Amino acid sequence: MEIIRKTGPYIKDDNNTTKIMFNLLISLFPIILFTFYKNGIIPFYEGKTNVIEMFYPLIFIITGALTSFVTETIYFKLFLKIDNNQLLSTVKRSYAIFPGLFLSLVLPINTPITILILGSFIATLVGKLLFGGFGNNIFNPALIGALFITSAYSIIIANNGGYLNKLELDTISGATPLANTSLVEGIGTYQELVSPYGTLKDFFIGFIPGSVGETSAFLCLVAFIYLTYTKVIKWRIPTVYISTVFLMTYIIGAYNDLGIWYPLFQILSGGLFFGAVFMATDPVTSPTTPIGQVIYGMFLGILTVIFRYMTSYPEGVLTSILTMNMFVFIIDRICSKARFNFSKSKYLFIACWSLIIIVSMFIATS
Repeated sequence: MEIIRKTGPYIKDDNNTTKIMFNLLISLFPIILFTFYKNGIIPFYEGKTNVIEMFYPLIFIITGALTSFVTETIYFKLFLKIDNNQLLSTVKRSYAIFPGLFLSLVLPINTPITILILGSFIATLVGKLLFGGFGNNIFNPALIGALFITSAYSIIIANNGGYLNKLELDTISGATPLANTSLVEGIGTYQELVSPYGTLKDFFIGFIPGSVGETSAFLCLVAFIYLTYTKVIKWRIPTVYISTVFLMTYIIGAYNDLGIWYPLFQILSGGLFFGAVFMATDPVTSPTTPIGQVIYGMFLGILTVIFRYMTSYPEGVLTSILTMNMFVFIIDRICSKARFNFSKSKYLFIACWSLIIIVSMFIATS
């Protein structure tokens, strides 16, 4: 039998992994510059820090990324016995800097460097390498590191200043906007929830207390547009995720005679935009089917509202994403069949919409 080779009408995508990760870095660059401006330059200009402390946000971010790089290098050398000639290229193909880079962006600015290093090590080793390395992890590595640090060192970080930079320590009394919701009586008012931090414009731009890289919803939105245009992320997940939180908190606010400002406050506070754009869309730990991405985003929104209102954790994004990471394979299995037969997924949609209504009304009337 003669085998004939021909060039077929194959569809080829030029968007390889290296290009995807490069575009991801480009999208993060404005966020990194903003956190340098907010947590470094402004406090220095106001006389609250010295020159070295001004560059601390950049040092913090670089330290996280470098720790992950060194961790993977040592792991490949000592445990996988990678030859020196292939070591650097292997680490580059593993995109080693990202667990520590993302971890540094979701932590409070006053996290001690030693804790950041330990967290980056855990994120890289436990969250990524022990699962088989790049492309094999079940959970988002950076969130594994963040969960470890939050569980073990939250009190130390709080005593060190928590989320407030040097200027905010003098100008803002209390905690982050979401943490403040647990300190007010009832559901809160605009004067209690928003006014202490400025206006909703300040929330949108990012001039509020929060994690190193999570405060600017505007820059996360810019990153979302860029990453969607370059086909790096799945647009359905962040769109549905944020919309679900908005809808549920709108119901809660409307029932309590609060205006549109209330759901806007909820989606612009904390790490919702950053988590929705950068964490929930991780290609390894999120669904691949279009219907699965919609279901995934809806459940993320439901869980985030549940965690924010019904537990002692005011944020909810980290826990929601890690929880849903466990169910991605189930969602994809169901929704892969539903791609050509929508009725296969109808029960998931019924469950989502039922939970949205039931949970929203339960919280609103509590």
